[in-house]
Amino acid sequence: MTGQSSSIAGEWQGTFAYPEGTGPTTPFVAVIEQTGRGLSGTIIEPNTITPGYRSIEAVLSGLRDGSLIDFTKTYPGGEWGYENPVDYVGSLSSDGLQILGTWSLLDLTGTFEMHRDGFLQDEQSEELEQASANPLSVTP
Repeated sequence: MTGQSSSIAGEWQGTFAYPEGTGPTTPFVAVIEQTGRGLSGTIIEPNTITPGYRSIEAVLSGLRDGSLIDFTKTYPGGEWGYENPVDYVGSLSSDGLQILGTWSLLDLTGTFEMHRDGFLQDEQSEELEQASANPLSVTP
């Protein structure tokens, strides 16, 4: 295992985008478990294929090698439109709060991004740190 500093286990918010014009940018929530290099978990996303269903759950399984994240998303039950696995390959940011990459399904390829809840909080903390490092000088 190369450069694996901490687990990516936990809840991740994300979106995946279809190739231009073939589908909507779709939000999802992934709950990931990590055991050594192994990844498992669930993904919940809006059901964009079957009318009348609000969301659909998928199973995630894969590997982590340092900053490389590689997993497959499968939909239990193989409902029409969801019968094929989707492969995801991405890179974990150096702070461990964001994953960017691509997904592929048959002849389609798109992009995805995921972030931990702390991602936005850390950006806000960084802005506060910068502001306190450069305080306005007030002269009496």
